Amino acid sequence: MELKPKSYIVLFTLFFAVLIGIQGYQLYNTYQLKQRDIFATVKSKLGKLHDNDKLFDDDLMSKDIARDYYIKLVKNEITAEKLKELYRANAHKTSQKLTRYVDSLFQPLGMDVILKKEILGIYFKNLEKQIAAGPITVYITNGTFRQPVELSSSEWITEKTETQKIKDSIQSREILYTFFVHRKTSFEVTNLNWILFKELTSLLLSTLFILAAFLWLFYRTIQNLRKQQKQITVLHDVVDNISHELKTPIATLKIAAKTLRKSTDESIITVIERQVNRLEQTLDPLNENLQTIDQPPVTSTELQAIFDDFQLTNSAIAFQLSPLPDGKLCLSPNDATTLFQNLMNNAVKYGATWINIFFEDQKGKLSVCIQDNGYGMEESELPYIFDKFYRIQKDNVHDTKGLGIGLFLVKKIVDRYHGQLTVTSKPNVGTTFKIQLPHALVLSSEI
Repeated sequence: MELKPKSYIVLFTLFFAVLIGIQGYQLYNTYQLKQRDIFATVKSKLGKLHDNDKLFDDDLMSKDIARDYYIKLVKNEITAEKLKELYRANAHKTSQKLTRYVDSLFQPLGMDVILKKEILGIYFKNLEKQIAAGPITVYITNGTFRQPVELSSSEWITEKTETQKIKDSIQSREILYTFFVHRKTSFEVTNLNWILFKELTSLLLSTLFILAAFLWLFYRTIQNLRKQQKQITVLHDVVDNISHELKTPIATLKIAAKTLRKSTDESIITVIERQVNRLEQTLDPLNENLQTIDQPPVTSTELQAIFDDFQLTNSAIAFQLSPLPDGKLCLSPNDATTLFQNLMNNAVKYGATWINIFFEDQKGKLSVCIQDNGYGMEESELPYIFDKFYRIQKDNVHDTKGLGIGLFLVKKIVDRYHGQLTVTSKPNVGTTFKIQLPHALVLSSEI
């Protein structure tokens, strides 16, 4: 079963959507994989820092000192805010040193990493009582956290026994202080997106190239299919028109041939010659190899004869002609006849009731303007009207007899004389052809 063009477009859209999905999935997976590799590298280097008590706890707040402050907090000798302030002060004090150390680890790798450690909560006696709520910053590097990634989470359990003297007594008692401290360490690679972009640039560009190439190939395929479809339609029309044009002379020749079998008559021979000439005139436009050999430029008299013949055969057309150029038109007689007859006959075929032709000398070139009030053409048709066998794609115009070769020959003649041809047209208004030709007769070598 043959698919229609719309079906091809729907199938392409589906395949293209699948292709985008596959490429997008690959990009996403690669992005995730690269991100995991970066995080793994950072965690590997930062994981070793937790064992370095000298860099962190000794310089910030050692475990023994911290425990002593917790005991003071339980005894209400200090407040929770005072404890947090002590942590903040120590974090600020060591921030520059910690920043330099972290930068020394990751800047050679092209990474900007920031780090912080927080206490989420301090509990006394087996989590029975929270004596300080987090987050409390233990240490932090310079930088602003936007999307921190957890490096580690842990619990620090510390305890201390104190001997407390009972008031007004020589007796004393042992008090066990046990604390649970929930801690979390986080990091962030602040230039993560830039690193991933650089890593994925080649893959992203190749993906875009594949998608663009796929779209371009589809576009070119559709364009070629449409062009071939139009050419096939045009060729069918040409064959139909030629068949129609040949039927009458062929039928006449058959009758003449039967008549000749019975008797020889000079009038029959004249009929045969006339029909043969008609066949020749029908087929001549199909030969695009126009020859203009050793022909002088057309004279004003010859040019006037072309227009007089047209007026004689189209007396119903209002025809206006400006004064003819005197020896300034470079066209040969044959080319002039082909050019003007095709333009004028086309105007009549396509509904014109008047035709105006003007000649004007412009900056060393002769301008010829042919105007009519025919059906006119849509702007979308104009790029194709000079193609061989092309005919206007309208039902009310397409039935007009012709091979679609006239404007092709007009364009070919103008090009051979190194001229310029432009056309403007509006539906139901009319069409204007403007031709600019050099004064000198200089023919192109391309025949």
